[in-house]
Amino acid sequence: MEHVKQQNAEAVTHSSSCTVYEYITNHPGITIAVTEINGRYPDEGYALNHECTEMAYILKGQGQLVTELATAHFSAGDVLLIPTGEKYFWEGRFSAVLPVTPAWDPAQHEYVPLQAEP
Repeated sequence: MEHVKQQNAEAVTHSSSCTVYEYITNHPGITIAVTEINGRYPDEGYALNHECTEMAYILKGQGQLVTELATAHFSAGDVLLIPTGEKYFWEGRFSAVLPVTPAWDPAQHEYVPLQAEP
């Protein structure tokens, strides 16, 4: 068993609108974090996980998750799933719990610019 107390979560600022509190364990198969977004993340373009599937349980607030194919408007109590390889961005004012499998690693995460219109 592992136990990570809230005061031991590592705060990581990904942008001026996104702070993530990472609860670090030794398990390579899954990680969990709490994120607070106040605006848009990423600031421009999309985020993309090459290896991880990401889930979000919305604790409070509301917003939207935008992919290349769809937009989901959400509020507290909703759950969203971002499959591996799907480009996305978040927009709104909300807090969410983010379990990620396998364990999140910044090396597999990429920012992708918006494609110019032809």
